[in-house]
Amino acid sequence: MKYPTDVLPAWIADMDLGIAPAIANDLHQRIDCGDLGYPCADLEAKFIDAFSDRYLEKFNTPLDPDLGLVSTDVVQSIVISLLTLTEPGDGVIVQTPIYPPFLHSVEDTGRNLLENALIKSNTSWEINFEELEILASDPRTKLLLLCSPHNPTGRVFTQTELVKVAQICARHNVLVVADEIHCDIVYQPNYHIPFASISPEFAVNVTTMNSATKSFNIAGLRCSVVHFGSAELKARYERYDAPVRGSISSLSLIAATTAWQKGDSWLESTLATLERNREMLSEFIRANSFGIEYLAPQGTYLGWLDFRATKAATAPGEYLLREGRVALSPGSDFGKPGAGWARLNFATQPEILEEIFDRMTSAFK
Repeated sequence: MKYPTDVLPAWIADMDLGIAPAIANDLHQRIDCGDLGYPCADLEAKFIDAFSDRYLEKFNTPLDPDLGLVSTDVVQSIVISLLTLTEPGDGVIVQTPIYPPFLHSVEDTGRNLLENALIKSNTSWEINFEELEILASDPRTKLLLLCSPHNPTGRVFTQTELVKVAQICARHNVLVVADEIHCDIVYQPNYHIPFASISPEFAVNVTTMNSATKSFNIAGLRCSVVHFGSAELKARYERYDAPVRGSISSLSLIAATTAWQKGDSWLESTLATLERNREMLSEFIRANSFGIEYLAPQGTYLGWLDFRATKAATAPGEYLLREGRVALSPGSDFGKPGAGWARLNFATQPEILEEIFDRMTSAFK
């Protein structure tokens, strides 16, 4: 156990909201029939087809199933993409603050981490395009790791922004690996735009990674997909053969396929709960008198909280754990711009969220 039992955990990006009944039903059927053997190729094909169908139906983005591969999780796929699509010492751009495994993956594979920090305005988080152009123009820069929707800021990038990113990367022959794992968790009027849909010409340089794990709360089953914009990219990635890429269980494939094919009614209800929780967090921030600030996320179920004007500015995660018995993700884990910030997961029951707010208030009083 990471924390003592008296600590309320609001850090890890899992939902405290159960799973879709359709997923539970299909898993029970498989268990009841007594078939927990190795997954067959048919299950993998159905999973890839479900992914491709979803992108077409929900995002109007056709993705060739033949260019998709099954993977255990997105982080593993990011590591393999760095090992196969770049060389040691190559520059890899990340847009900080960013999900910590992005940073670790670049450093652990011996690539050169290039931070293109997002800029906070009064109303949004913006891409620093001038700096992105400079970083991409270096001939040693080979790849951009794009997190869209963005974790931890919750930013959902617009068509105009993504086109500018694609144009910059195209000018300088920079590949894009797009982690779109939070694509289903977006609040109106915002909407997710797959990076592979920006243009047919640039799509050949895009690797898309996704999973049903975040949207449908099945992260422990570990099942994801990697889709390539070209056969050439896929062949490079497959230099690491299947045993190295990992193997998926039958239950994982069934759960993920069911999620994308039958889980949308549950997801719609869950999004309504998340939106109410997001508003609860916004109300708490507006009412607080101890200096916490934040911008309501356009997507994800994560609040990126600014403690720099509070007495917890040095290490807000440690302060709240000590004084309030609440565990948030320390902002410093998300890169240099995260100092003085912390990430709060609001995907829980409203009464638990209220208790988190009460503890945070007590910690500062």
